[in-house]
Amino acid sequence: MTSFFDPVPAPPPEARKAWQPPAWDRPSEGTLPAILALGEIVLQSDQLVVQLEHLGVYPNGFTIQLSIIGNPHEQPAGRSTASMVAGDGGALAHRLRFPRVGVQFADGRVGGKAEPGISDTDRDEHGIPVQPIVRMLGGGGGANRGFRYGVWVHPLPPVGPLTIFVSLPSIDDDGSVIVDGEQIRAAAARASVIWS
Repeated sequence: MTSFFDPVPAPPPEARKAWQPPAWDRPSEGTLPAILALGEIVLQSDQLVVQLEHLGVYPNGFTIQLSIIGNPHEQPAGRSTASMVAGDGGALAHRLRFPRVGVQFADGRVGGKAEPGISDTDRDEHGIPVQPIVRMLGGGGGANRGFRYGVWVHPLPPVGPLTIFVSLPSIDDDGSVIVDGEQIRAAAARASVIWS
């Protein structure tokens, strides 16, 4: 049986030029990071503890992995770790559902001081941010089992001390950890670029 319709023409050959995100926007795609283990407690209260677990280091920056657990013996009835992370409630806690994370490089540059979600930063003539980019990558966990959060930082820090700051709405204090920028730069050289 013949078809009434003319054959559908074959699609034109596809150009293999895919969109590439800017280097500062996210971890290098097609790359496995080098892991720099830290295991440092950065904040602690009677109800919560925040640990800076490790850094995932890429050629173009690094991720900060945070872990938050609640004290199972101190949780008020009907209150989960999630509600303890957010604080007492109200507009501020509603906006700050995640930890706030900031960095200060050895050369004085800072990133992450603005309100969470605000990523406006000055850029050079090529559109590249002149201050470090600090961006939440997301997180998850269980209401009573704790939470894990990832944060993206671009660029790699210079040699010298890198200070990572963390705060939660429910803890009235900032915590910080100092990491050697030279160790981070050395780890970047160990990242595995699988597809470039």
